[in-house]
Amino acid sequence: MTLPPLRFGEFELDPAARELRRRDEPVELPTSAFDGLVYLIRHRDRAVGRDELMAAIWGRVDVADSLLGQTLVRLRRALGDSGETQQWIRTVPRFGYRWIGAVEEIAPVPRENAAPANAIVASDVEPHAAAAIESPIETPAIPVEPVPPPEAAPRSRWHGIAASAAVVLAAALLLLALWTQRGARDTAAAPARGAANTQAVVFPARVDAGDEWEWLRLGLMDLIANRLRRGDLATASSESVVALLRGQGDASTEETDDGIGAAAGLRVRPEVELRQGRWRITLRAQDAAHDILVETRADDAMSAAREAADTLLLRLGHLPPDRRDDAPQDLAELLARTRAAMLADQLDLAGELIRRAAPELRERPEIALREAQIELRAGDYLAVEQRLMRLLDGLSAERDRELRGRALVTLAASYIRRERPLDAARHYEEAIALLRGQKAPDALGLALLGRGLVATLRGDYAAALADLGLARSETEAAGNALGTTQIDLNLALIEVRRLRPAAALPMLQAAAARFERLGAQEEYVFTIASIAEVEQLLLDHAGALATTERYWPPQTHSRNARLRHKLGQVRAEALLEVGRLREAGSVVDAVLAEADAELDAVVVARSRTIKARLAAAQGDAAGAVREARLALSPALEGYDAPRYVQAWLIELRSLRAAGDPAAAARRRELDAWVAAHPDPWRLAYAALAEAEERAAGAEPEAALPIFDRALQQIDAAGAVPDDVVEIIAPYAALLVRSGRLDDARALSARIAPWADRDLRAAGDPAAAARRRELDAWVA
Repeated sequence: MTLPPLRFGEFELDPAARELRRRDEPVELPTSAFDGLVYLIRHRDRAVGRDELMAAIWGRVDVADSLLGQTLVRLRRALGDSGETQQWIRTVPRFGYRWIGAVEEIAPVPRENAAPANAIVASDVEPHAAAAIESPIETPAIPVEPVPPPEAAPRSRWHGIAASAAVVLAAALLLLALWTQRGARDTAAAPARGAANTQAVVFPARVDAGDEWEWLRLGLMDLIANRLRRGDLATASSESVVALLRGQGDASTEETDDGIGAAAGLRVRPEVELRQGRWRITLRAQDAAHDILVETRADDAMSAAREAADTLLLRLGHLPPDRRDDAPQDLAELLARTRAAMLADQLDLAGELIRRAAPELRERPEIALREAQIELRAGDYLAVEQRLMRLLDGLSAERDRELRGRALVTLAASYIRRERPLDAARHYEEAIALLRGQKAPDALGLALLGRGLVATLRGDYAAALADLGLARSETEAAGNALGTTQIDLNLALIEVRRLRPAAALPMLQAAAARFERLGAQEEYVFTIASIAEVEQLLLDHAGALATTERYWPPQTHSRNARLRHKLGQVRAEALLEVGRLREAGSVVDAVLAEADAELDAVVVARSRTIKARLAAAQGDAAGAVREARLALSPALEGYDAPRYVQAWLIELRSLRAAGDPAAAARRRELDAWVAAHPDPWRLAYAALAEAEERAAGAEPEAALPIFDRALQQIDAAGAVPDDVVEIIAPYAALLVRSGRLDDARALSARIAPWADRDLRAAGDPAAAARRRELDAWVA
């Protein structure tokens, strides 16, 4: 039975019309949030279990808990509620939720502009967020174990970098949003026997048809490039061409085109004009061996462009693709129009084009995938999940292999960016199985890249390197320079995770230069932040701070909130290391103010770790303990274990500084955790914690062999300068206190090269002790 119109507080709810209003203004909600609201109010006489609410919203209970949690976060935000105030929806611990606000029935008020009962309502902040959803996707029963800690986790302030690569699987995710229609199979296999062995570059079309047809500038460029690839002519991706042009001011002239296409070979320049209702397409293809002119006419631009591309393929000795795979004209045009809008970064326009399309066209699965890709580009990952779970439920693994594979890659990309690698892994596995042999190298390359990133997070570097190598071959075959550079970035991040930051630094610098040349802004600033983190590992703190200036302030360089969090945290740590504590505190406070406590739990925990370091540096032991304990969350433990260890060390040192006897018990808790998650790096830091505790006790010399064990373990782990200094500085200080000055001097020599860069390595403890002895003798 449908609920009558209802009022609660300033809100009016009409379930039949699927409307929520506040002070007579519409409040837009995703379908899942609206359905959850109605169900909770309908059953407000009791608490509703999580499984029951999942079944009511999605028709099934095997939905990720995080999806339900984020749906409730959206609903609470729309109502002005939160997990703390709980004015309308109360969380029932370990059970579910209950509606607790007063509700009264009201007479329905007719409205001329009321949405139809089956309307999909989207957020006005995120206009593509809505999607009706009936049930989640069923995935194969692939056993996925929890991600174990890496074999040799690096210093904690670096470890998050490969995980943060998930945030900006940047080139990959940029390209995911731009897949062409079902059946338009992008391929760049070896050219046909006897054909020119070259790579083509198709430039934006010159359009003479009026402003309403300006979309053809990028739309026909992309259609022709896809057509050439389907005819086995290696052709650069449209994304790479647009990025290169954007890097040159978005001006396509013969001079700039020649500069971009010279390295590739064949330069294809389309021209299109409309005369008396007929379209004329002209293609001029030139390289050292060819100067080909193709001209076609048709009643519509798409047909003329396809015929022109096929004629060019024949002139080059290639067999055109089978036209039986061509999408219907109206679908092909809508996909081309939306793709052109997305290539131009006009996401709102792409969504509006779909909303204006005929209802039967909007219901096509290819359009559902396109909407999810728009949402992915817009950063609305929850909407991506909702839309694609519904779409995948209706796609057959046999009949719709390529479309299903592309949808799975898009869904997995949203999981990666939401820091859910286990969910991503399942979908990448299925996508790879579906896409092999489907002549879709970009999609397969991105699936392999994503699976490689998951392997990196798991610490399985051999599997990661194998997948990245395969992914590189696919992206190179597809002419995808952005994807190839993204793979190079991930290869560099693996080097850092393997405790080889010096080897990674030039790789990162080369990737940053290529991203900058391609005009790939988010990828560029992410790589710059990665360079700054590596410089900190190498104890070049002044250099790291200077590097962060290249992306500061972050809001002028990225619209991606999670990337801005990353940029802020790297900047705060660099400021902290050079002693600019007040500025560091302001930066990390700004990150915390922007981050969502529930949706950005890892960001919040990392920021709390930085605040704990700041408090300790300012001598605020109580504040350092408080912030460290806030940082020691399940989110940080599960996603950034080395920073989790760092937070433990800060708490233990601060407890000892305050004379708190709880320090010993807490240190034993750390030992138990490390014993359950052993690896050389963690064992070294557990030994360091024990050594520092004994050094502060009644028998400090008992700490010396433990310090020595910690140093041996960190060396075995493949120590970076930051780790070496972290252990040797207190070890050498204890040797001085014990009168073993020669041993202290010998040990300090290992960190002396960094004395002018890092306060911990500055000075010679043995020399300082001798000066104190001299002062005592003089006195």
